Amino acid sequence: MSITGDQINLIIDRVLLATDFSLASDVAANYACAVAKRFSSAVTLANVIDLSVASRPERAVVGEPIAEMRRASSESLRRLANDFSSSGVLVETQMLESRDPAASIVSLAEGQDSDLIILGTHARRGLIKLILGSCAEGVIRHAACPVLTVGPNVKEPTDGDFSFDSIIFATDLAPDAARKAALAVALAQDSLGKIYLCHFMQHPGRTSPDASAQRLKFEAALEKLVPALSYDWCYSNCIVEYGEAASRILDTAKRVKAELIVLGAKKGPRLLTRFEDGIVSNVLALAECPVMTIGSPGI
Repeated sequence: MSITGDQINLIIDRVLLATDFSLASDVAANYACAVAKRFSSAVTLANVIDLSVASRPERAVVGEPIAEMRRASSESLRRLANDFSSSGVLVETQMLESRDPAASIVSLAEGQDSDLIILGTHARRGLIKLILGSCAEGVIRHAACPVLTVGPNVKEPTDGDFSFDSIIFATDLAPDAARKAALAVALAQDSLGKIYLCHFMQHPGRTSPDASAQRLKFEAALEKLVPALSYDWCYSNCIVEYGEAASRILDTAKRVKAELIVLGAKKGPRLLTRFEDGIVSNVLALAECPVMTIGSPGI
């Protein structure tokens, strides 16, 4: 996914949809189709046969026969590709086999220079179980491009349109916040929508600096994330509040009727614990709109 020019022109040439053909993946497929039609993107439909749960015919009693898994995958990919083609989308399919589905998805995305990965999830709070097994943490941790996750509470895109009247960008104001904010602003600008730049903190203790001064400091930092030219194309608002980050993000999303939440995602081996018990996992499981995560390398 690339951004060009001072007016932040958003380009999404290639989309990778990873699917297990579940109901959650069906909703994700509709978002992928909407993206493709909005940006004239080419779409790759990918299904990973998880060899850790497959078996050879002689061991069918242990797992599902791999021949049957291949047949079902091939037929489902063909039907889904026909749906995309009938909508005028350029589409191709990839059936993969791996004991590490997340790594296969990331490798395919990198090999095709994908601008966006889209996943459907049936995760519940405290249980990170996304499509292709429990692979979301691996995809988000290692993907070089943004990942759009469609959670269990997300409805179909309105009129099949990939545009957002209201977007939340939640940030910890790390050094790479400006790069990640640029994508959220570009999406808001493309939709002529509103963007809410948010920073949430634990309530200050007795020895903390004055809360009002601290709030003003962070509001000023958020305002700097929005390019001056963007004010002509989208409305922005800065929100600094105290409280647990995941719950505040979800509450704010409901309050402003957000249609997209954009989050940064830490990269590296330590993400797993943070992902399972932290902000990203809880937001993914409970959000009523899609969640886009952006890794540390940028956009």
